[in-house]
Amino acid sequence: MKRTLTFIIMLCIIAMADKANAQEVKINSNLVVESDGTMRMDGAATVWDDIMIFPDATSKGGSNTPTWTKFKDNGSSSQGVFLWIFSPSTEQEVYFTVQIPHGYKVGSDLYPHVHWTTTSTTPTRSNVVWGLEYTVVKIGGIFSNTTILNANNVIPGILTISGVGQHLITSFGPISGSNLDISTILVCRLFRKAADVLDAYTDPVGLLGFDIHFEKDTQGSRTEFIK
Repeated sequence: MKRTLTFIIMLCIIAMADKANAQEVKINSNLVVESDGTMRMDGAATVWDDIMIFPDATSKGGSNTPTWTKFKDNGSSSQGVFLWIFSPSTEQEVYFTVQIPHGYKVGSDLYPHVHWTTTSTTPTRSNVVWGLEYTVVKIGGIFSNTTILNANNVIPGILTISGVGQHLITSFGPISGSNLDISTILVCRLFRKAADVLDAYTDPVGLLGFDIHFEKDTQGSRTEFIK
């Protein structure tokens, strides 16, 4: 009897597996295993990740390069660590390109932000203005003229602006995901908008990094170039 029951259970499992191979299987509504075995996250199951950028600077053409300056050392004349330091009076920039990863939820917005710090005095929450100039297109598209985003508010998650050398984050507005896809490319210029009336901070600031938050709904793409 026990062997018969075990055999029946095994047949049921095999039947369920065969059925699953022919259609999507949903787990708790938002987690989906597609018919080809791809796992997809819907609704509240989607997750967020960073596209990490390592900005570089150039003095070619009409570019204004920030200054490569020692930020901290060990207090005993070590070589120390360096940052790109941006002037309070001259617009200076760094350049980079970004490729959207294969886990990207096609059509969702991108959320860029800059990580920065001060080297002398304490800023207020809103007296440093950053600018992001970019052009973006998916594979096969044609790059348009650039768009410029400005931002000057430190994120609310940093409750207190407390002093020199603090890790601060300023978020730009979203970049529309309309007509974007995996492997989309952004060509970018990040700058301190020193001439902006809202940039009232009179000291240099250091660039810690730049990244873009993006929404993921799969671990990757189903083929090399198609989601």
